[in-house]
Amino acid sequence: MDDKKNEIVKKVSALYNKYGIKSITMDDVAHELGISKKTLYEHFSDKTCLVKTVIDYISHEREELFCQQNQEATNALEELLRIYRFYLKMTQDFNPSFEFDLKKYYPEIFSSLKRLKREKIMESTVQNLKKGKKEGLYRPEIKEDILSRLNLLRIESLSETDLFTQDEIFSKNVVEEMFFYHLYGILSADGVDYLNKHLEILHKEEEEIL
Repeated sequence: MDDKKNEIVKKVSALYNKYGIKSITMDDVAHELGISKKTLYEHFSDKTCLVKTVIDYISHEREELFCQQNQEATNALEELLRIYRFYLKMTQDFNPSFEFDLKKYYPEIFSSLKRLKREKIMESTVQNLKKGKKEGLYRPEIKEDILSRLNLLRIESLSETDLFTQDEIFSKNVVEEMFFYHLYGILSADGVDYLNKHLEILHKEEEEIL
């Protein structure tokens, strides 16, 4: 992606996240970026093309940040703690209308994104579970394949239920309870000891995020 196109995508990504996708027209984008519509259409044939490029950009950025959390962690449990902090921070800036608009007005892009997210979540969960078992931080009897699917089911069903409001789903309380519900189900005694020693640090970092 050339520099100009990349600059457009970054700025449009911020616009979509703030106002949703539907309300931002190509005219709005051109005006906000201070460019002509002709220049905009030189890079993107239509709004669908722009939306897809923005979604690809966001997915790539999140994947990079996700991988960074894993690389900097010293063990499987620390990976999860870092991912939890990363997700908590991400929910603070999340606009539900962004996903709603994508699902309603760009269903093919939404479906493609959902498949990609599923693959990434399943793959990373299995890898983390296997690593944690080897390190003795997770229960040795857990079945990675089943647990990874249960974890994905829990994540996906939350966004589709009417038991929680959108505000509740992305609140710290719900995110925290979901995370620790999963965590205490997989930890060994050594894992619980490790977690207890790091809880104070984790809570301080949560305060900084919020």
